[in-house]
Amino acid sequence: MIENIVAYIYSITGLIFFISWQMNYSLTKYFLKERNFGKTLYLELFFLILVVFSYYLSSSAFFILLFIIHAANVFTIFFLKDHIIDSSKIFDSQIMEITTVSYYIVVGFLLIFLA
Repeated sequence: MIENIVAYIYSITGLIFFISWQMNYSLTKYFLKERNFGKTLYLELFFLILVVFSYYLSSSAFFILLFIIHAANVFTIFFLKDHIIDSSKIFDSQIMEITTVSYYIVVGFLLIFLA
């Protein structure tokens, strides 16, 4: 039950990123701006708390993997913010958009089928 709720949250987040990308507004670029790293941190902490709560309720091993991913993202935001800003200037924005949208949608589908 909780897996489906978390899967819908991930899928809807991916859908929001996709729709904004198709409307020529990049949420990924928005979150990677230096002044918006606080919002990025809040988004990652939201998903980290959601994954911990979901693991507590269902004990699925897939939530451990998601915990590691989001914990690494929080660590990166805290300690390697300058590297993120530099790399966002190097990488093509289309690749970043596709990666972000794909991540959220694929995780949503994997949660439905594997957890």
